[in-house]
Amino acid sequence: MRVLILSHGHPRFSKGGGEFAAYALYRGIDARVGEEAFFIGRAPTAFLAAGSEVMAIAPREYLIAGQTDAMGLQTGIRLDDGGDFATLLRTINPDAIHFHHYLHLGLELIRVARRLCPHAKIVLTLHEFMALCVHNGQMIKTNHSLCFHSNPLDCHQCFPEHPVNELFLRERYIKSFFAQVDCFIAPSHFLARRYVDWGLPAERLHEQENLIADMPRLPDRPLTEGETRGRFAYFGQLTPYKGVDLLIDAFSRLPKSLKGVSLDIYGGGLEHFDEKFRRRMQELFDANPRRVRWHGIYSPEELPGLMASIDWVVMGSIWWENSPLVIQEAFRLGRPVICPNLGGMAEKVAHEVSGLHFRARDPLDLAETVRRAATEPGLWERLVADLPKPPAPEDVVGAHLALYGSR
Repeated sequence: MRVLILSHGHPRFSKGGGEFAAYALYRGIDARVGEEAFFIGRAPTAFLAAGSEVMAIAPREYLIAGQTDAMGLQTGIRLDDGGDFATLLRTINPDAIHFHHYLHLGLELIRVARRLCPHAKIVLTLHEFMALCVHNGQMIKTNHSLCFHSNPLDCHQCFPEHPVNELFLRERYIKSFFAQVDCFIAPSHFLARRYVDWGLPAERLHEQENLIADMPRLPDRPLTEGETRGRFAYFGQLTPYKGVDLLIDAFSRLPKSLKGVSLDIYGGGLEHFDEKFRRRMQELFDANPRRVRWHGIYSPEELPGLMASIDWVVMGSIWWENSPLVIQEAFRLGRPVICPNLGGMAEKVAHEVSGLHFRARDPLDLAETVRRAATEPGLWERLVADLPKPPAPEDVVGAHLALYGSR
């Protein structure tokens, strides 16, 4: 089987979980005897050769130009049969075409794929709520309150510059492209239900976890005499929606008498956001050197070594999330997770079983949860003993191949 996987970013240049999941799936399929996989990852135009919209960077691995906004989700490349994308599609002639997102790529590529490869099965993995929400697919309102359902009237309240009829037409426009997709993948039940409520046919939607690399479970971090399980860490991008500022706020509220409790932050991405947000984050780092350490970006290969030095993985997201890869990674490496009681995070982390929940967006409740985690005898050991084992990579690859081959 020849499988083409498209991602909204190439992990060489874009360090998001969706990009890593798409690339891991490509590598996993291509490693199987009798299977042949191809990968196309979106990259800024400046990374491609002058005048090119698609460029090979390795055997069966390509970069594609593109840039969309959350409203139109339209591509910036040629869509006719003479364009670079169409030429590559005809050359590969895939049996299955898997879009791991459409942001930056553009929705129109789905219809081009259907036109040029009518025999191919088209699959789309849904990563967040971009189709439902103009606010970067986060389903939080512009005043940062949570949004519980999508409709053009509510969207107009957030974006009054877009009339209700325009937002209604946006929904119809997106659904016209989704009608070309044979099946959808949702990495969490929570996300699947949101899309079914929006109008996606339930029979065309499959719940399937993303693929992560296989990693041996880490030993428990050795403790010095009198030390507790007080090493916490955040892994991920620093965005306004990830709640890293909330994490720092919570740790700053811990009593000074609570010794040996710290927060290590691994991640970057501040340069992609406005000066106000960057300044706020830097001020928080500067104001909390005793508890908080920011280490900057990290590579996936570094993750086991970084997690070996901590006890807990902590998340602070203020939006629903879907299925953050870091949860699977933490479980595979043997670290419990503290997360908000929200969306796909609360679904993946069972409270008092594989981690702890705190009231979303509440730094006071998080501070109390951190205090408990660091001081309650036996809590960490109990949670670690009950950590679920994420599906093996070969099983995830097999599930995808079975989906590609079904009709």
